[in-house]
Amino acid sequence: MKRDIRYLFNDEDDNLKQLPDNHRAEFMTQLKKQSKPKRKPFVWLSVAAILLIALTVGFNVFNTDIDTNKPEAIIAQVESIEAEYLANIETEWQNFIALTEDEKLVKRFRKKLDELDSDYQEISVQFKNDSNNILVIEALVDNLQTRLQILKDIQKHIKILNQNNEQHENTI
Repeated sequence: MKRDIRYLFNDEDDNLKQLPDNHRAEFMTQLKKQSKPKRKPFVWLSVAAILLIALTVGFNVFNTDIDTNKPEAIIAQVESIEAEYLANIETEWQNFIALTEDEKLVKRFRKKLDELDSDYQEISVQFKNDSNNILVIEALVDNLQTRLQILKDIQKHIKILNQNNEQHENTI
């Protein structure tokens, strides 16, 4: 049953059907019938959508001119959150300094907190330029949360080390 593929179709050349003479012309006429551009039934819908978008943008532009006190409210909220976080950060820092005796550790984390503070100052300048940008506000809060979390993690680690040292001293 094995046959060479090159000779497989030589025997069947005689059995191939011949296409009718007018086949090409019929195919072209059917192709032209199907390729006629149809009117889109949603033309009015797309026009209405464009008008709706234009009206929404126009309304928002005029509405932002009227709400001039809105950014002031956002600034006040951000400043209150900032004050709360900074107070918590300072409290945690003082607790950290009271718990640790390692001066290198204090310097290392002071440097890290200073870097975060300089980043915060840059973000704060961006916030003053664009107080409506939610990404800038989120970056401000994330920076404060990161600083506070670093201090809490450090204190937790120091407490664990102190407990291990006490247990080690008690066993001796």
